[in-house]
Amino acid sequence: MTTLHDITKFLQSIAPRELSVRDIEARVEIGPQTESEQAKTTVNRILVATYPSARAVTKASQDKANLLITYRPIFPFALDRLYGFDLIRVRLLTKNYISAYTIGSAWASANGGLTDALVETLGLKALKEFRTLGTYSETVPLGRICEPPGVMNHSGFANYVAGKMGLEGVEFGGELDDELGPILVIAGDLTDLLEISEAKKQDIETIVTGELLPETRTIAVEEGINTVELGAFFSEEPGMKRLKYQLSLEFAELKLDFIDSPPLSKTLRPYSQDMA
Repeated sequence: MTTLHDITKFLQSIAPRELSVRDIEARVEIGPQTESEQAKTTVNRILVATYPSARAVTKASQDKANLLITYRPIFPFALDRLYGFDLIRVRLLTKNYISAYTIGSAWASANGGLTDALVETLGLKALKEFRTLGTYSETVPLGRICEPPGVMNHSGFANYVAGKMGLEGVEFGGELDDELGPILVIAGDLTDLLEISEAKKQDIETIVTGELLPETRTIAVEEGINTVELGAFFSEEPGMKRLKYQLSLEFAELKLDFIDSPPLSKTLRPYSQDMA
């Protein structure tokens, strides 16, 4: 019999809280909060996802899962009351006795976690860790500095990244004709001004990440750093698929599934009148 306590302990062992950044920590968001209660909660089926969307919550309910594990939380910030979409998701989870666990930012820094999985998917070779300020540690290895996959400019690299990730395109900021040098890879949406400043100090001129705030992107480009953004969730999916695999090895008796987060929007360009 596998319990919620067994699973949370395993997840904490592969993504220790000491690796957290931005106060984004792992926690049980929905379900038993104490270790004694978690030890009494049996888990037979787990659904892994990047984000606890309505689609993911509905699938967990339909599949009769006992636990939903996500990278992004249901509640990014503390709430004093529930309403709207949050209330609907929470009701569906609690009604079906489904616990929800967010693994937090530590999984991005962890060995074999989000960032390492993204580096592997991109076919890049990591040269060394890129360290930044942690929540509980002076520094944590949030990123990986990688060597270029060949001699190319950033136009060629953007196409390379899109091809490796199976994307129609990527968001690029900077100079397409610049020659490609060392690349900083950080999965998710954790890259902030602190990382831009540190990258500048280390003469890194290319960052691959999930998504940036507009002001972060602007400052990066102004500082001469080219940015390649994959879009929300895409940079996180390789690492969450890897998490599902690790869980299957550790808890062979459990039924595990993964649900992706497909793009729900497209970038449209104006078309000429004769195409209307």
